[in-house]
Amino acid sequence: MHFFRKTFFFMNEYAKQLKKKWATLLLLFLFPLLLIGMIVGLIAALLIPDENTPIQVALVDEDLTKESKLISTLLTETASGQHYLQIVSTSKKQAQQMMDRNEISTYFLLPKDFTDDLYEGESVTIPMTGNPLRPIDSYITKELVDSFARYIAAAQANILVINEFAKETAMSKDERMEFMYGQFIDFTLYTLGKDRMLDEEVIMNAASSSPRNYYLLAGWFIALSIWLLSFYSILGKEETKAMATRMTLSGVTLGQRITGKVIVSFTSGLILASILFALIRYAIQIEFFLIDYVRFGLFTALYAAILLIGIALIDIWVSAKKTALFLGCIFVFISLLLSGALIPTLYFPQSIQTVFPYFFSSISLNWMMDLVLEERNYANFTSLTVYFCFFFLLLLFSFSWKERWRQ
Repeated sequence: MHFFRKTFFFMNEYAKQLKKKWATLLLLFLFPLLLIGMIVGLIAALLIPDENTPIQVALVDEDLTKESKLISTLLTETASGQHYLQIVSTSKKQAQQMMDRNEISTYFLLPKDFTDDLYEGESVTIPMTGNPLRPIDSYITKELVDSFARYIAAAQANILVINEFAKETAMSKDERMEFMYGQFIDFTLYTLGKDRMLDEEVIMNAASSSPRNYYLLAGWFIALSIWLLSFYSILGKEETKAMATRMTLSGVTLGQRITGKVIVSFTSGLILASILFALIRYAIQIEFFLIDYVRFGLFTALYAAILLIGIALIDIWVSAKKTALFLGCIFVFISLLLSGALIPTLYFPQSIQTVFPYFFSSISLNWMMDLVLEERNYANFTSLTVYFCFFFLLLLFSFSWKERWRQ
């Protein structure tokens, strides 16, 4: 009870300090919004491709058989009528040169022995090389190539069944191969002749993402993080070294002071974030029910608590205030960078992207995006709860060890 009574006392004192600084709080509310608006606007302008510019893709036919030439012709003609995709047939050397000049986003190959593998039942692979300067275009093209590979696999299965029955007839090998070629043409025309593959995949990708809404929510996430750090830093400035010494002699523990700062910063940051989120929800015009607010609020609270505890841990172990503030800024910046709020994770190397889903900020933002943009009707709090418990236990251990070290 004594600990909670002292903690509540400091919470009340910190709240009074914030009330006295209403002008600073107003600036604190507006400045991150202006800064984030400029930064996010610049990043979005640089990273989001022009929707009116078609994705340029090169197709390299290394097999040069009747079947591969038919596929090349149908793919290029199918894409020629689309405003969002253009496929050109070229050599591998020319395709690489075009990619070096940033003229295409991707090129994929119909490799040698493509037709033989198709007829013999061997696994057919379609190698693809993406342009690192156009990751979104490359990702969309990969979806198309994967869809094309699935249709080829389905056609291969049907052709192999027909081939097995044809072997039991009196057909010669040449007649059987000509018959199989006819079946191949039928399946290819069925697959590609009416734009089924292209329309299905491109519409799916266009409907599953909204850059404007993404960056609005990402900006809100950045603002929340800056507000939490700012509130904690403002409250920390009020404590001088002499004041801390007097409070220690009076029986006030480090844990009581830090806990008071964390709770006041947590509450103040969430109040500002709630106001901003209400404005964003109105701008996005999404339908949010009470259960959605509860889920979103829990993710926000867990993220805010973990971030503040991380900042508090730095404050505990680093005695120099300026150094602690600098390290706190680095911690928040890394958290935002790994979350995908500053730069979408799609733009990072594939080897690094596998690490992001395990970081608490990335987990939080991904679930928030799913709830708001994808309208998910379920949520999983396990990972963030584990993170919170780990950080909280680390904070308790730091309190205990630091107090013993002072004694």
